[in-house]
Amino acid sequence: MLILSLIGLLAAAFAVYTFILWFNQYTRIHAQYQFFTTDHSIAMVFSYALMFFGNSWMHTALLAHEDSMNGALLLTAGVLLFVGVIINNFLYAPKRYALVGSIAQIILYIPIAIGAVIIVAVVVAWAYGTKPVYVVNN
Repeated sequence: MLILSLIGLLAAAFAVYTFILWFNQYTRIHAQYQFFTTDHSIAMVFSYALMFFGNSWMHTALLAHEDSMNGALLLTAGVLLFVGVIINNFLYAPKRYALVGSIAQIILYIPIAIGAVIIVAVVVAWAYGTKPVYVVNN
């Protein structure tokens, strides 16, 4: 079953990648604007990461009756970065393309951001030589 899940994951990733290539080509021709660029990808991945970790930090601090300002600042930075990308879309693309492109970005960058965070965590763990820990006394 694991192999089928991995094949499904790869097929879904390929489908998203193919859609992004098609959508960028379509909007490049019709609107002279591309929604899925390296700059937008980096901004949206950081935005989602900041919003996720900021919300988590703030929620944890509130439950422990501690200062939640750090989490709120991360959350605010993520929201501002997110809104900045959407505003950029509306400034440089025709309105109907900007609306559809922004919705596509909002939806498609969620799994891309999750995948990017997982990949970064794995690379950092590998770079630091993290080894598995075995519990003997259980």
